[in-house]
Amino acid sequence: MYPLSMTTGRLPARLNLAAKTVLLPILFFSACPAGADNSQRETEQIVVTGNRAIQAELTADLAKSITMVPPKDQPLPRHYQPICLKIFGLEKDYADVLAQRVRDNMRMLNLPVGTAKCQPNSWIGFVSDSYQEVSRLRQEEPEMFAKLHDYEIDRILAGSRAAQAWHSLEAKGVDGKPFNYVTIEINGVQKSVRVNNQYQTGRLMPTTRVDMIGAIVLFDRTLSAGKTVRQLADYATFRLLAPVKEMLSEQGEIQSILSLFADAPMPPAGLTEFDWSYLDAYYKLQRGARPEKVHDAAKRAYLDGAGQKLSENAGQVGKN
Repeated sequence: MYPLSMTTGRLPARLNLAAKTVLLPILFFSACPAGADNSQRETEQIVVTGNRAIQAELTADLAKSITMVPPKDQPLPRHYQPICLKIFGLEKDYADVLAQRVRDNMRMLNLPVGTAKCQPNSWIGFVSDSYQEVSRLRQEEPEMFAKLHDYEIDRILAGSRAAQAWHSLEAKGVDGKPFNYVTIEINGVQKSVRVNNQYQTGRLMPTTRVDMIGAIVLFDRTLSAGKTVRQLADYATFRLLAPVKEMLSEQGEIQSILSLFADAPMPPAGLTEFDWSYLDAYYKLQRGARPEKVHDAAKRAYLDGAGQKLSENAGQVGKN
């Protein structure tokens, strides 16, 4: 991985972050006695399978705890259009490496990624004080927060203060058609009513979906010092793609890049098997899926090995 270098401009002077963290894997070898019989191997297999089943349950529990529940029983918001990424506050060479990692992550999830000349709809920024930057933007760019409720603003400002993230959302028909508005008269009073004209109908199928039309992650350049490009890119990937809470402490056996800024001795090097299981499940749910669906879907992705495969493939990409 590469150390980071921050740009100047309206941002404070350049700041070099620490070089990449070097992780030394410790390998444990064990050998079965030459005479080990089939019953011993079957017992070992049962133990391994049992442990994975327990971990899958923990995966579901953690998925439930990090998912931000939408208001008024709305569907889970997702990116449906190509994701066009822009990095600011970081020198170009390092920004290119970080952006490539994020795009690689998105492609591994089979998400559409914008072309070189696309109009940005997702941003990753490095600023002198991400917490204060949110306050500044609320005053100078209020349209960025126009559709957010007060409790959603509180969510942005909660956490470690090392990173803030939020999304701009738009409700549509489940087939992606924008809502129409018609004026009707009720008891002599004219009111504007939203009409959901869509091709797909049915009482058992969702009738609406919520599109992420913009996403932003702001890193505090001081508090993110010492993190590698891969760690920051993978953390940003998760928070750009899903409305999830930052983890302020470790969660036992199940690790997540969302704990990057937690008070822990060694945070994950990148997106973990849990993280990949969650994101894979999140974007394979049907359009208009409700929040409670993601928990069991993440559990299944963990059990069937989808998250493990993605995690292994991501590790290989990181070595290239």
